[in-house]
Amino acid sequence: MKQIVFATGNHSKLAQIRFVAGHYDIPIEIINGKETYGDNASYEEIGDNVSDVARNGAIMVAKRIGVPVITEDTDFRVDALGGIPGIHAGAFLKQYGRGEILYRMRDVKNRNAAIRSAVAYATPEGTCNVFHRTIEGHIAHEEHYGDYPDWIAPNEHNAYGGGYNAIFIPQDREKTLAEISPEEAMPWSYREQNFVNVLTYIIGLPE
Repeated sequence: MKQIVFATGNHSKLAQIRFVAGHYDIPIEIINGKETYGDNASYEEIGDNVSDVARNGAIMVAKRIGVPVITEDTDFRVDALGGIPGIHAGAFLKQYGRGEILYRMRDVKNRNAAIRSAVAYATPEGTCNVFHRTIEGHIAHEEHYGDYPDWIAPNEHNAYGGGYNAIFIPQDREKTLAEISPEEAMPWSYREQNFVNVLTYIIGLPE
């Protein structure tokens, strides 16, 4: 079985990509970069968009540890807030929580928003492929979530679980992303399809 290092210490992302690999029977073992390589698998988030952040991080870590790696970066943009929180979505969530978005949007009619994911695969030689996925939608008026893994929804162990899923309703859907099962969301949601695409790409590479 092939192996690939995922340069992250985010256990929710690791669980998610492993779920995706198992769901589609993709024969790749996902290695926890932080656990295996420590701080050598960490990287500074450099770039003005998720594609640049993922690409720069993947190239940096691959060169440092000497094996191919994948990275993932996600942003969340709310039209009426001028694109906030954007590429700083993770830091904003931890500092203010999802409730801050709901508060700022309390009297706003234009509730359009989008979640964008970029997954990069890089080699120690510096070659890099980036996979993109964006889903459009709108901000709910309050949080809604189901009893799902914390890469989908918050729970008692991880209040930040699912990121902004609990307040984001995808286009042509009636429920928030945090109310939709992983199996139902798999064919169209943002990070899942990027994971499928990068793992399928890796499987096709020569030994």
